[in-house]
Amino acid sequence: MVYLRHKSMVVYLVKPLCVALLLFGIFGIIWLRSNLISLEYTISELENKRMERLREAKMLMAERASMLSIQRVERTAVRDLGLVFPDRTRVVYVKEKGPGPQMVSGRFR
Repeated sequence: MVYLRHKSMVVYLVKPLCVALLLFGIFGIIWLRSNLISLEYTISELENKRMERLREAKMLMAERASMLSIQRVERTAVRDLGLVFPDRTRVVYVKEKGPGPQMVSGRFR
């Protein structure tokens, strides 16, 4: 009789424990799934930001290339700085003698 009473006590303890374990498992799975969905949204937002940054980088590279184009530099030099291309008659070529001092209009350079 004592043995039956002990067995019935174990059954009374095991049933609620199994129910609690089942509920804990279900809520754990739901919690993991919600975290997974949240991570997917975060990854999607980060991918969108990455694509936007890549698009912006391409636009900046194109703008840089247009700013550094030879035609733009020449146009800016002529229009804003007043520089002009020299005529062939105005170009003076200077020959280098070699290492050592050189005379320039009566003075050493």
